[in-house]
Amino acid sequence: MEKVSKYTKQAEIMNMPYWVFAEDTRPIGIIALGKEPVQLLAPIGTPLAMMYLVDTSQPEDKIRTFVKEALDLASKSNTAYASVVLPSAEEKVIFVFESMDFQEIDDAYVMTCNLAEKEFEMKEELLFQQIQRQEMLEFIELAKMFLQASPDVTLTIALGHLHGLPEEFLDFYYAMEKFYLVKKNGEIIGIVNYNPKTGQISNIGVDKGQRGKGYGRKIMLFTLSQLKESGCQRARLRVHVKNKPALRLYKSLGFVEVGRYKTLIFYFSDSIKKDHERVLKTEK
Repeated sequence: MEKVSKYTKQAEIMNMPYWVFAEDTRPIGIIALGKEPVQLLAPIGTPLAMMYLVDTSQPEDKIRTFVKEALDLASKSNTAYASVVLPSAEEKVIFVFESMDFQEIDDAYVMTCNLAEKEFEMKEELLFQQIQRQEMLEFIELAKMFLQASPDVTLTIALGHLHGLPEEFLDFYYAMEKFYLVKKNGEIIGIVNYNPKTGQISNIGVDKGQRGKGYGRKIMLFTLSQLKESGCQRARLRVHVKNKPALRLYKSLGFVEVGRYKTLIFYFSDSIKKDHERVLKTEK
């Protein structure tokens, strides 16, 4: 049941009801139902489904049966889209999903950095100002500016759905992570937020006019030093495979690729499909 619990815990944290599909006592997959904001791939309030394939070694016919039954359940709940994240190495499994009308929308690496083996020297050139809860909306607006021009399609889509976030979502987000404005001579030139318990670096952004000056590296050094002080053994982040500047930066800081994952979407809503296709076309 350990394989199942890592997915069901995520659904429980987000208050999403879920169903486990199994044969005898062997779990095959899970589907959880909810509403945005969860993945921010559609407007706030949009019904969605998140699917998890617990055992990728299952025979193709069993995977197809799970997908069909899970999509039927999602359809009855008037879901606008269903998503699944799969290891890119599982080409046969990805083919099964794509043959059932899922479309790839994201291709990203998961990278980690061993903090115990490193020391991070900080210079006082930049000021890092931790924000208060009432400043969350200002932080989000700055994030929308500083995270633009990325090849990351899911990030671009999410940035377009940040307006009108519910207060309870902001409360939850603020309780989970630390958020910083980065200043240079009194001017805000970047942002960063991370989870001090898990070591996950969620976002790092630099003003477009300030890029190429080494500020991204300085922000990362600050973040890694903070995570180490918090007791984290490893830092973790996600980066799109086409984001070459970010990949070079992270590798220079000691990050290594530990996995590559693709996000696939099944669209029940034509309008959301067209919105995503527009972004995909722009990013190519």
